[in-house]
Amino acid sequence: MIIIPAILVAALLDFLSHMFKPPGVFNFWFFRITVATTVLLVIVYGVYLYVNPRREKKTIADQVQFECQRERDFRKIIAQNPEFQTFCYTCIHFNPEIKACRLDIRNSKARAMNLGGQFTFCLYWDSLDRSNKSGESILKGIR
Repeated sequence: MIIIPAILVAALLDFLSHMFKPPGVFNFWFFRITVATTVLLVIVYGVYLYVNPRREKKTIADQVQFECQRERDFRKIIAQNPEFQTFCYTCIHFNPEIKACRLDIRNSKARAMNLGGQFTFCLYWDSLDRSNKSGESILKGIR
């Protein structure tokens, strides 16, 4: 935290010393490097601000498409097995250390989707037990 103010003070010292008694303390090179670095960082930050919303929109669009497909898949599974449930602790995305999901899900309703039955389902659930034949063949490979 102290580095940025120190750099700015050194740049100001270089500018003022060059202005009042040329060539100055650092011969004006420290001020030029500081200004060039600042301009470069502002450009990089502008590019980040331009790219990040596009990436966010793409992520949300991908998740919406994934959730629609997963809802159809779960409805097929529920038609075959009405007792099917998606428990967090049986999901590959469950982190037992923090007892929570590792995924960054933008749609909070996708974690507790009611598909017309007595249970709610997480649309991002994927079984830990691959030998269990309760619908993983439909869900395999979707992430």
